[in-house]
Amino acid sequence: MAAQSARDMSLAHHLALAACRGDSGNRHQINELVRSVYMAHYLQRMGFGDVPFECYEHAEAAFENALAVAAKCAKWVISEQDAPVIERLLALHDQQLSEVPMHRVVEAEKQLRQFLAGTGASPLVRPKSD
Repeated sequence: MAAQSARDMSLAHHLALAACRGDSGNRHQINELVRSVYMAHYLQRMGFGDVPFECYEHAEAAFENALAVAAKCAKWVISEQDAPVIERLLALHDQQLSEVPMHRVVEAEKQLRQFLAGTGASPLVRPKSD
């Protein structure tokens, strides 16, 4: 990916988190954060990155919390307790965007689109054992 494109995407992700930590968050910004975290996960599964899976689970829970708050009071916010894990995953994704070959980014995008179009469980949550 071109360096300027990677920087532009990174800036958009970090601005979305900053907005969602305050009173300026909206649905689009939460979606941008979700997309970034999922992309980081898919790229990590391809061998680009080494963040513990628990961070992804925590991020997924943070997004669920944000959606619950938005449903109750129409405020799109990431809590201060949840923000650090999202920051960590955004930092990983920044690194990925600067290093990963473009065909891998395209492949991760395809996986994300397939997940979003389907009805399967989130790849960021471990299946519960019976």
